[in-house]
Amino acid sequence: MYQFFPNLPKSLVISVGLIALCSIKIYAQANKSIDSLEVIVNQRTGLAKFDILYDLGFEYFEIGDLKTALQQFRQAKAIAMIHGDSIRIVKSIRVEFQMLRRLERSHEGIDALLYVLPVAQRNGFKDEQKYILNLLAIHYTLLANYDKALEYHFQNLVLRDQDAEHGAISESLNNIGVVYFKLRNYPKALEYYLLALEHDNKLENSNFKDQLLINTALCYNQLKNFDQARELIAQGLNYCAPNCNDYSLLHGEFGLGVSYYGQKLFQESLSHFKKSFVIALKSKNIRFQAENSIYLAHIYVNMENFDSAFSALVMTETIATKHKYNELLIETFKEYSNLYSKQKNYENASTYQKKYINLKDSIYSGELIDRIAKIQTNFQERANIQTIADKEVVIERQRSLNIAIAVIAVLAGLLIFVLYRSIKVKRDVNSALSDAKAIIEDQNRQLMSSNYNLDKELKEKNRDLQKANDSLQRVNEELDNFIYKTSHDIRGPLASLKGMCNVALMDVKDELALNYLKKLDITAEKLNTILTRLLIVNQINNSAMASDPIDFDLIISDVLMLEQKKGLPQRLIIRKSIDEKILFHSDREFVRIIMENLIDNAIKFYNDSDRMQPFVNIAVKDHDQYLGIHVVDNGIGVSEVHPDKIFQMFSRASERSETGGIGLYITKTAAEKLGGTVHLKTTPEGYTEFYVKLPYAPVRALA
Repeated sequence: MYQFFPNLPKSLVISVGLIALCSIKIYAQANKSIDSLEVIVNQRTGLAKFDILYDLGFEYFEIGDLKTALQQFRQAKAIAMIHGDSIRIVKSIRVEFQMLRRLERSHEGIDALLYVLPVAQRNGFKDEQKYILNLLAIHYTLLANYDKALEYHFQNLVLRDQDAEHGAISESLNNIGVVYFKLRNYPKALEYYLLALEHDNKLENSNFKDQLLINTALCYNQLKNFDQARELIAQGLNYCAPNCNDYSLLHGEFGLGVSYYGQKLFQESLSHFKKSFVIALKSKNIRFQAENSIYLAHIYVNMENFDSAFSALVMTETIATKHKYNELLIETFKEYSNLYSKQKNYENASTYQKKYINLKDSIYSGELIDRIAKIQTNFQERANIQTIADKEVVIERQRSLNIAIAVIAVLAGLLIFVLYRSIKVKRDVNSALSDAKAIIEDQNRQLMSSNYNLDKELKEKNRDLQKANDSLQRVNEELDNFIYKTSHDIRGPLASLKGMCNVALMDVKDELALNYLKKLDITAEKLNTILTRLLIVNQINNSAMASDPIDFDLIISDVLMLEQKKGLPQRLIIRKSIDEKILFHSDREFVRIIMENLIDNAIKFYNDSDRMQPFVNIAVKDHDQYLGIHVVDNGIGVSEVHPDKIFQMFSRASERSETGGIGLYITKTAAEKLGGTVHLKTTPEGYTEFYVKLPYAPVRALA
C-alpha cells in the first residue's frame, strides 16, 4: 500500500501515534459506562431492554467499535419488530444503516432503510424522515445515482425549509452542491454552496462551516480560481483550529492538493495528497483513501513514475469496485488508459478506454440528464409557487395597511371634530367639576369605609371556610380510621364466634341445634366478608397509585382458581378473550380488585335454570383511546335495581348477595381511582354486561 508513498513526513507518523495513545485513555473511560449497561441489559425485558441496547450501541460507537455497535442496534431492532413499536423500528433501522455506512457496507441496509421511509412518513416522524432522506441521498451520491440523490435531497430540503432550521438547511444545500459537483456542473454547485454559506452565517455557533468552506474551495478549483480556493481552505482550517477533526484535515489537505495539481505544481500537490491519505488511513475513511490515490495516480503518470501510478490505480480500482464508487471507477479506467498509452501498450489502453466509455455512458446517460432536469424543474416550480404565495401575502398586507390608513384618517377627522366640540363645552364642564369634586371626595370616603368593612367580612368568611375544610378533613380521616379500627375490632370477636361455632358443630349432636349453629357460622362468614370489603374500600381510598405492566391472562387465571376453591356451579361455562399485543400499565392490585369483583358477581348470580346453559364471558379489548374490560353473563339479571343505584354502597341486586351490596361499589371506587368508569347494560340478546373503561398510561418517549 505504501510503495507509492516514499518518505512519509515523520511528524504525521508521530501525530498518529499520539492520537492512538489518547484513544486508549478514552476507550478505558468509556468501558466503565459499557460495563454498567451490560449488567443492566440482562436484567431488562421488552421495550426497556430495547432502550438499554440502543444506548449501548452508541457507547460502542463512541469508542470506535462499529461492529459491536451494529450488533447492539440489530438486537434492539429485533425487539422493536416483535413489539411492533413503529418509532423504535424506524430509529433502530436508521442507526443500523449508519453503522453499515461507516463500515462501508451500505448495500446491506439500503432495502431496510427504503422500507422504513414510508413508515416514518405515515406516522409523522418528521425528524426521522429527514435523517433517512439525507442518508438515502448520500448513499445514492456515492453510487453515482445522481437523479435519486437529488430527488431525496430536494425532499429533505423542503422539510427543513418548513422548520426554518438554518443549520439543517445549510447542510442540505451543501449536499445538493456536492451532487452538482459530481455532475461537473460547477457553476450550479457553487450556487448551492454559496446559499449554504448564507444560512450557515446566520448561526451563532456552526459545526459545519469549515467543511462548507472547503467544499466551496473545491468548486473554485474546478473553475480555475485557485487563489480563491486556497484562501477558503485556509479560512476553513482556521475556523476549526486547533480542534479540527480528521475529516476537516484530510478534506483541507485534499483541496490544497487539487489546487496545486490544477496549476501543474506536482511536487506541492503530491505532498498535500500524501498528508490527506495518511489521515484517511488513520481515520479509516475508505472513500478518501481512494479519492487521494486516484489523484496520486494522475501525478505519478505526469511524472512518468509508472510503477507508483499503477499501484495507486490498483488500490483505487479495488476500493471503488468493492464499494461501488462508480465516479472513482470512471476516473480509474480513464487513467489506466492514459497510463498504458504512455507505455505504448495500446491494447490495454483501448480496453480501459472502452470500460471508461461504457461506465460513463451508463451513468451520464440522456435519461439521467432528463430525470435531473425534471427533478430540478419540479423543485423550482415548488419554490416559484411559494414565492408567488409570499408575494400575495405581502400584497394582502399592503392592502390591509392601506385600509387601516384610511380608517385612521377618518378617525383622526372625527377626533379633531370631537376635540373642537369638547373645547366649547370645556368651560361648562370645568364649572361643574368643582362641584362634583366635593361629591366625589365624600363618596370616596364612604367607599373606603365600605371596602374596609368588606375586607374584614371576607377575612372572617375565609377563616370560617378554612375551619370547615379542616373539620371536613378531620371527619374524613376519623371515618377512615373508624372503618379500619372497627373492622379490626370486630374481626377478633367474629373469629372467636366462628371458632366457637366450629367447636360446637363437632360436639353438639342435636339436629336442630346443629342447624342453628351452621346458620350462625354462615352469617359470621358473611359478616367477615363484609368487613374485608370495607377494609378494601379503605385501602383503595388511601393507597398510592403504582404503575406496573398488567398481565390480564395471569390475573384472570388467579381469580378463576380462587373461584374454583370456593366452588363453581357444575354446568357453568366460563370463557375468556384477551386482545393480543396489549401493553397496559396501571396499579396491579386495583385491576385485580376490579376483575375479581366482576367475575365473582357474574358467577354468584348465574342462571340456575335447567332449561338454560349458564355462561360467563370475560373479555379484555383494546379500544385505541381506552382499554375495556367486559364481563357478560346470562344470569338472573339486575332488572329490579336501577342501574345508577347498583354501584352504591349496600345496594343489593339480589337476595343471593352475600356482601351486603359492597362488591360493585368497590369495583366503581377502584375504577375511578385509576381514572376510569364502570357501566352496566343489557345486551341485545338480553344478557347482563358489566364493562369498565380504563385510560392508557402515558409511555415515555425515546430520546
